[in-house]
Amino acid sequence: MDLGMRKQQIVSAIVAAYIRTGEPIGSKALVEALEQAVSSATIRNDMAELAAAGFLEQPHTSAGRIPTAKAFRLYIDRLMSCSPLSEEKKQEVDEALASVAGDPDRLMAEASQLLAQSTGVAAVAATPNQREACIRRVEVLATGLRTAAVLLMTDSGGVRSRVCRLSMECNSDALSRIAETLNREFGKCALSAVGVAKVQAVLVRLGNEALVYAPIITAFMDLVNDMAQAEVRLSGEWNLLQHPDYPLDRARSLLGFLSQRELLGGMLAAYPEGVRVVLGSESRRPELAGSCIIMTRYSFGQILGGSLGLIGRVRMAYALAIPRLQYVAQSVSRLLTRLIEE
Repeated sequence: MDLGMRKQQIVSAIVAAYIRTGEPIGSKALVEALEQAVSSATIRNDMAELAAAGFLEQPHTSAGRIPTAKAFRLYIDRLMSCSPLSEEKKQEVDEALASVAGDPDRLMAEASQLLAQSTGVAAVAATPNQREACIRRVEVLATGLRTAAVLLMTDSGGVRSRVCRLSMECNSDALSRIAETLNREFGKCALSAVGVAKVQAVLVRLGNEALVYAPIITAFMDLVNDMAQAEVRLSGEWNLLQHPDYPLDRARSLLGFLSQRELLGGMLAAYPEGVRVVLGSESRRPELAGSCIIMTRYSFGQILGGSLGLIGRVRMAYALAIPRLQYVAQSVSRLLTRLIEE
């Protein structure tokens, strides 16, 4: 059905009002909301045609209409107007993420928590599945007199770090040497190919220094094993229980789905760059009925990384949530790029 301008305005007004109130909208309320001077009878006829075309439904006899998934899709794709995040909100995001920018794990956790807190829905941050990714670079940085952070980066967008405790004080030159050794031995090596035998051979070549560097080598191996699997961080899932749209059985089903991190990560990874909004009925997952997932990708440099997403009710405030998600992803991308270029 090719909708004219007035019908598009009606769909937009009904979706916007339903997002705001959760209540059916009648023709009288629509007449007040529309800019055009039209009668209630004309609006009722248009609403009847929109209902017949699958854009609206009537939950109760004599009640107003509510939008269907088809109406939400039209609204999201063509009718919605998103305002960019204010400079003040951008600064809040940048400051919150910059405070943990030196630790990729904490950065992704903070991004997920920040999204959940600012939108009132559940948020997810997923790293890419990198089993066949190749090691791009290893850094070893002092974090204290006897502690060091091992930073591992792959060519597919993975960045992760781990702090280890050393048996004695090590200066920056010594840490640079072990980093050079790891880069020489494992640079451009697939994560799946980094085996115990290769690591043991490195320790043998280190000779007397092996005991000092053993915690760093162990941290490196732990990172390799961790990064070979996609990691999914979920925040704010209990926010979903605050909404009346989720009766207990639906909330239980949704939370059960979200607990399957590997399944959720796979769904996020299946989508390319840009913002994607998947309505529950489009996901073919019964647990997502009445829900939606908004997702986007972050990057470092020119390499596409993992995903950031929001999960909530279908009547989410998309015009507010999407710019927030986009900017958090942009900020994460900038910080990760800066980290690997330093």
